[in-house]
Amino acid sequence: MKLQLLALFMPLVFLIGCATPPESKASVDLLDFLVDGQTSRTEVLLKLGEPSAKFETEKILTYQLAVKPKTGAYSVAERRTTPSGWPNWTLTKYSLVLIFDENGLLRKHSKVQVN
Repeated sequence: MKLQLLALFMPLVFLIGCATPPESKASVDLLDFLVDGQTSRTEVLLKLGEPSAKFETEKILTYQLAVKPKTGAYSVAERRTTPSGWPNWTLTKYSLVLIFDENGLLRKHSKVQVN
C-alpha cells in the first residue's frame, strides 16, 4: 500500500519541481502590456507572477517594483523576509496597484512611489 502511494505521488512531486516561475528579468517596457479595460488578471499573473498582496478577493493586486538606476528597467522585487518575519523589499521603488472588474479585466492601474 505504501509503495502504491509513493508511486502515485512521485510523478506529482516531479511535476511541481519542474514548474517555472515567470521570468523576472528587468525591462524598461515591463509594464507596457497593462491596458485598462483589455488586460486580464490571468495575463498579469503569467507576466508578473505571484503578487505581493491580494485584496477584496483578488480584485486588487499589488506588486513591488525595483528599478535599475542606470537603465530605468523595472523588475518585480523579490520578497525577502526579515528575521522578525516581516517582508523586506529593500530594492522596491514603486508599488504597482492593479484593480480588476468582476470579469477579471484590468479596470485601473497605478504606479505609486514608495521611497
